[in-house]
Amino acid sequence: MENFRDLVFRYCIMFGRRFTYKEKIAFLRIISKELIALGYCVDAKIAKLKLSKKRYENYYNAYIGDLNNAELIICTHYDTGLNNFNLLKTYAFKPQFNKLSYFIGLIPIIFLFLLSIIFNYFIFIPNIELQGFLSFSGISSILTTVVFFFFILKFRNGISNKKNFICNSSSIITIINLIKNLDKKSKKKIAFVLYDGGNTNQYGLKMLENYSNNISKKKIIFLDSIGNDEKLLFFKPEYSKFTVENIDFQQGKMAINLKNYMMITSGKLNENNEVIIKHAHSNKDNNLSSSITEQHTKILHHICQQLLSKTSDKR
Repeated sequence: MENFRDLVFRYCIMFGRRFTYKEKIAFLRIISKELIALGYCVDAKIAKLKLSKKRYENYYNAYIGDLNNAELIICTHYDTGLNNFNLLKTYAFKPQFNKLSYFIGLIPIIFLFLLSIIFNYFIFIPNIELQGFLSFSGISSILTTVVFFFFILKFRNGISNKKNFICNSSSIITIINLIKNLDKKSKKKIAFVLYDGGNTNQYGLKMLENYSNNISKKKIIFLDSIGNDEKLLFFKPEYSKFTVENIDFQQGKMAINLKNYMMITSGKLNENNEVIIKHAHSNKDNNLSSSITEQHTKILHHICQQLLSKTSDKR
């Protein structure tokens, strides 16, 4: 696939971690330039979520194309989550943040804290009592304490995962490849949204709901970790009117108040009708297949063509 390696390098390695607001803004700046070059306008919106009386958290959504006049909107989350060291299972289309995942992300910090206590209590303090504070042990005690508090401040929200090839850079790369295959007419009919908070509270979905009064009337496709496996899986809520030829839908829904949407991911269903994303939020999420990405791009393109033709037929 043309430029596949460049896309992987750009969105899986250079801008593969999108956890802090600085990382998110840097990613949005880079992908905006690429999308503008492909003929799309990009509108980035910020929303502030109030956490406490004086504390807010910023969320950033990128709206690509003319959402108000588009017939079809394709969405995926671009943010990345905490490193759970492959100790927890990650499921497609579900918020991943909870107290346990946060605790697991803090395990290295807790380990450093305990190590600092052990060194100070059993090594540095006994020597300080004998040699005085201005000794090697005294200086070492100060340095270890300073380093510890530096890491506490730096990783107070947990340790973010660095490698996010499948979850969810694969969906971003698939969207870019799809755009490259669209003609000018289709680009006017299809818009895209890269939303924030997919790995936490999915607040970016609330931002999408409130984007305009027309959003509830649109056909929407949600993507998640679409490079997870060769087999694509399709979901829609029970009340959805989505129909696509030769596609069997499973029942599923997003944490959103919209009704006319479908969800696409890849992988295998478990007994609870959930799709596990292999190696998500760990250092093992470090590989993305060009052949699977190309295959899934073609299928997504075919689905878009079907949905647009149905809209035209109704007119």
